[in-house]
Amino acid sequence: MWSSCALVLLALVLSFCHTKITSVTGPATATVGDVINIDVAVDISTNYFGSDTYSGNVIVAVLMPKGWKGKENMTATYTSGKGNGNMVFTPAGAIAANTNGLTWAAALKNKFQTAGNIIDDVEWVIMQTDQPLKWQNGDKFVGHCYIKLKVAADGNPTLFKPAYVVAQTLDGLKEDPGLADGAPYGPNAVYFNEFIGDCFSVTGGTGDLVDFCNPQLTGIDPPKSLDNDFITLTYNNTIIHTELNGAQAVYLCATATTSDGKTITVCEQTDKTKLIQTGANTGLYKLTFWPHQFFGATASQSIVSMTYYITNQAGTVKVGYGNTADPFTFRFKCT
Repeated sequence: MWSSCALVLLALVLSFCHTKITSVTGPATATVGDVINIDVAVDISTNYFGSDTYSGNVIVAVLMPKGWKGKENMTATYTSGKGNGNMVFTPAGAIAANTNGLTWAAALKNKFQTAGNIIDDVEWVIMQTDQPLKWQNGDKFVGHCYIKLKVAADGNPTLFKPAYVVAQTLDGLKEDPGLADGAPYGPNAVYFNEFIGDCFSVTGGTGDLVDFCNPQLTGIDPPKSLDNDFITLTYNNTIIHTELNGAQAVYLCATATTSDGKTITVCEQTDKTKLIQTGANTGLYKLTFWPHQFFGATASQSIVSMTYYITNQAGTVKVGYGNTADPFTFRFKCT
């Protein structure tokens, strides 16, 4: 009896020989609102002990900006030696195996974070085969997941690094580097595999450019907020050389546009506008403020956008977008 149980345990533990994304094919650019086609080539091979048959779904997850609303704008099908079918969205509450009870969405975020994107306004959109597949020792799933995705549902031109993860429900995100079958797939390609693409460019649209790829002189957290939210503005003085290099202190000089078409400018070098350096000689400065109060807007006004510069203590130097004379721009919105 104990021998049989041990074999069953081994079958469950040593389940998949490799799980790989062998290639991802899709466009490098698109226009806001385009529906693009992406081909994710998948190679999964099992290595069960014994003759038992197990059942599980193949998982394909795609990382994208939250504003793209992937669950509303993405569909997928698959073809493989184990059959063809549709991909369906994994239930929100589905638990990923071997992740201490995390849902798939939480587990992927915990494991892969933003996959090299510098703005944390992204989400993993997770799909699985519409039917569980039956697996026996030596079975293979060599096929393709064909994705159709409408890009930039938020209307914003975007620079973004897409990422993909393939896994299966039997082993989830199981870690076992000792069983890896080597480069170029990484130490966890036994049970799951990640692929990060090059920076993808979406042009057009009516919104502001959102650049997830390139470090920015300034950033605002949260990136989607309203004028009654507290926001933190960060200025990074180490990315490129600016006229503020070596400045003892830096300040915010900003102009708000209100819902009734008026503008309010706050451009003073006081404690109210001073950005605080996060540590000695870090070159990273932050200011947290409440925009509605900061600009002195009335109860009947809301702030729809602001343009701003970073200045020196004398107010004689202004650093703008991309280290130019153009101001940084931020639009207040919640989606």
